[in-house]
Amino acid sequence: MFFYVWADWRFLVLLVTSTLVNFYLGLKIHETEEDRKRSIYLYLGVIFNVGLLLYFKYFNFFYQGFFELLNFFGVESSYNSLTILLPLGISFFTFQTLGYLIDVFNEEVEPTKDFLDFSVFVAFFPKILSGPIERAAGFIPQIQEKRVLTYNVFVDGLRQILWGLFAKIVVAENCAAIANPIFNDYQDKPGSVLLLGTFFYAIQLYADFSGYSNMAIGISKLFGIQLMRNFATPFFSTNISDFWRKWHISLTTWMLDYVFTPLSFILRRHQKKGLIFSIVITFVLVGFWHGANWTFVAYGLLHGIYFIPLVYKGKMNSSEIVAKGKQIPSLKELSKMIALFILIMLTDVFFRANSVSHALDYLKRIFSFSIVDVPNTILNTTTLVTIVLIFFFVFIEWINRERKHDFEINSYNIFIRWGSYILIFLLLLFFGRSAETFIYFQF
Repeated sequence: MFFYVWADWRFLVLLVTSTLVNFYLGLKIHETEEDRKRSIYLYLGVIFNVGLLLYFKYFNFFYQGFFELLNFFGVESSYNSLTILLPLGISFFTFQTLGYLIDVFNEEVEPTKDFLDFSVFVAFFPKILSGPIERAAGFIPQIQEKRVLTYNVFVDGLRQILWGLFAKIVVAENCAAIANPIFNDYQDKPGSVLLLGTFFYAIQLYADFSGYSNMAIGISKLFGIQLMRNFATPFFSTNISDFWRKWHISLTTWMLDYVFTPLSFILRRHQKKGLIFSIVITFVLVGFWHGANWTFVAYGLLHGIYFIPLVYKGKMNSSEIVAKGKQIPSLKELSKMIALFILIMLTDVFFRANSVSHALDYLKRIFSFSIVDVPNTILNTTTLVTIVLIFFFVFIEWINRERKHDFEINSYNIFIRWGSYILIFLLLLFFGRSAETFIYFQF
């Protein structure tokens, strides 16, 4: 809470209130035997938590939409957007507490009666700003039991922090230095440059968020607490279903358990059509979770649509580590990975754009005759160095794709391990760029 106050003391009131209300409701749901009253307490929790998100994150979005709708029907009206501060990490800790109440209601977890334990669950500082979105069943028992900090766990935590730092301040920030100027001033650039801009942004987005997640998980290991893995080399996927099993895993599994599963159960009589509808709605909400902008809705909608061929082919659940037990993928696997990456990369334009029209115009300019032009404006030493850094980043993730995290090299001999540490330290020293924040802090 000290770190949270450091950002803005006004947010502390919201965090403490959310912790108190959800702690109390969890106890009441568990203690109450009458089903109707238990449901009422759950509904109060849903209204409270969703209400917080709707007010702080989406009020201006719906407020603006209401007046635009009036103008559409010929009712002249004007409005001024309200100045509402977005509390740090509200999407993350609100989903945590909401999931906690649902799990208590479904008797999948017993509520903790220790307010300090529950407060740590909500406000544990490595994860409060950008996740992972932890489940009570996995997190609370770890703080209720005595933790024994071992040398191997401590060193593995430091190793994961080091890799997260490299991903963020070397890979993500060097990609941002190329992608940001392209997206901010794209109108006079050829399609080839815009296409490269999408490539660097896709890598930036992944390195930025996976870097944060690795640092958060690594820091937690120093306290003897294991957070859930949030990324599992998603770009080594061969279909969209596999991708979302490896990308932002804590959000994906949350949406799967609390949105997709109950929705698909309700619509099960509609068979594949019901399944498709459930998937699309779930991913629209995944997109909308990221922010109050139609670009995020479009981002989620597109990802939901990408699942439709898999549903009809019956390959929704096919998920294997690509080239398992091998050093290189087959030509078929490689072509599928590249095709999927290009699809994800182009869809990320909606994630990055300021508006849907901006995204569509950007994509239209990519697929123009200028896509075959030589991208002279960005062919320089900085770009070439960044590409080399990306190849190194991808190579390390490839060789560790079957391990518990991206830099789990404890099984290698001492010379390889320390050589890797020194190399990454030097890359941080010579190619690291300062960064003010992480992309996902805004969510």
